[in-house]
Amino acid sequence: MDERVEQGFNPYYRVRRFDDEAKLPALTEAECWERLGEAEVARLAVVDDGGADIFPVNVLVREGVVYFRSAPGGKIVDLTAHPGVAVEVDGRHATGWWSVVVRGAARRLNDDEEIEAVGIAALPTLAPTNKWNYFAITPTAVTGVHFDTAPS
Repeated sequence: MDERVEQGFNPYYRVRRFDDEAKLPALTEAECWERLGEAEVARLAVVDDGGADIFPVNVLVREGVVYFRSAPGGKIVDLTAHPGVAVEVDGRHATGWWSVVVRGAARRLNDDEEIEAVGIAALPTLAPTNKWNYFAITPTAVTGVHFDTAPS
């Protein structure tokens, strides 16, 4: 193994914004939060010792924080060991598509008052499993793009 990789250097990591390379129109931060607030389902990217994985999650957005709930399992273990996550939502608008990505740190909610106050316990879920693990993602970056599709 390369000594730089052993010291935490990731040769594949680079900070990139969609609009920097592709010259796609960026969404404003307010537009990103508006789209996040309208989303019911997002994709949660987590990392473990074996690499990255992506899970669909129902989300709730309150005051600049993204919340989700989860059933017990590997995802919870991954988040405990590696709290750095990304959440992505996308959709279609009148002339094309948009995508919003939130990067941040996930923390498990253990305070019943906070869980009740944000309303995460009442969040409907797609899968019919007991989801009594609640998480908040505090963003470190929120970015979004929109791109028009060519008329067919």
